[in-house]
Amino acid sequence: MAEKVALFGLIGDHCLVCNKPFDKKDREMVMSWNVIVREKEEVVNLYCPECWTGAVELLNEIKKDLLGEEE
Repeated sequence: MAEKVALFGLIGDHCLVCNKPFDKKDREMVMSWNVIVREKEEVVNLYCPECWTGAVELLNEIKKDLLGEEE
């Protein structure tokens, strides 16, 4: 548990992709942004909702292409 709390302190102050500022004191931001923790590397990545949604959409498109699915 202590390791996870320590990693929480590594959360940045901007989106990793677009550099949009992140305010840790803004409840709406805290609830809507995505935090990805890579424990082995002790890295915490922060993504705004727009960048996260774009990444998920891109991954879904790649998956469709790989599986040969049509829209």
